[in-house]
Amino acid sequence: MQFSPTKGVRADDFDAGLNRIFRDQVAAPPAAKGIGRSVRNWIRARMEDVFKRRRIFRRMEHRVPVEQFTHPGDPLKLDYAYRYNGTRGYLHAIALDRDASQAKVLACTSESIRKQQSNTLFTAVTDAVPDSGNPRHRFIAQTVADGNISVLPLGQLDRFAAELRPRVQ
Repeated sequence: MQFSPTKGVRADDFDAGLNRIFRDQVAAPPAAKGIGRSVRNWIRARMEDVFKRRRIFRRMEHRVPVEQFTHPGDPLKLDYAYRYNGTRGYLHAIALDRDASQAKVLACTSESIRKQQSNTLFTAVTDAVPDSGNPRHRFIAQTVADGNISVLPLGQLDRFAAELRPRVQ
């Protein structure tokens, strides 16, 4: 569970306002249309919200193309990138129940990027804490760990952003 700061809401229709708040802050993400698409979008929306609240959103790069590190035409875009003290960090959303292939792509991409940028950090932002009893979660966690990529559940993103704020350039 993650608590967010208290904020006021203004709405003409109380029920509609309450439904919107519930849908945005509490409800599970909508069912996926394709492999992990809407869950990834939901994770990215939560990431953007945290980064804006922590006032680091403008200092981060968004949808970073990787073709400069891999091959021309590579369609992958990492969700966020940041810099501090000569270190470059990348964050990418992965839906644990639906995105096993995204974990493999991220691990392969991180290897290509590290060949050209030695001082890099990679973080897979997940929708939940990986459950060691779930084979898919174990596969994703092991795949990203093999790529020297840390896993950051959404519930810990606010603390991560707070610690990153004074350092990010």
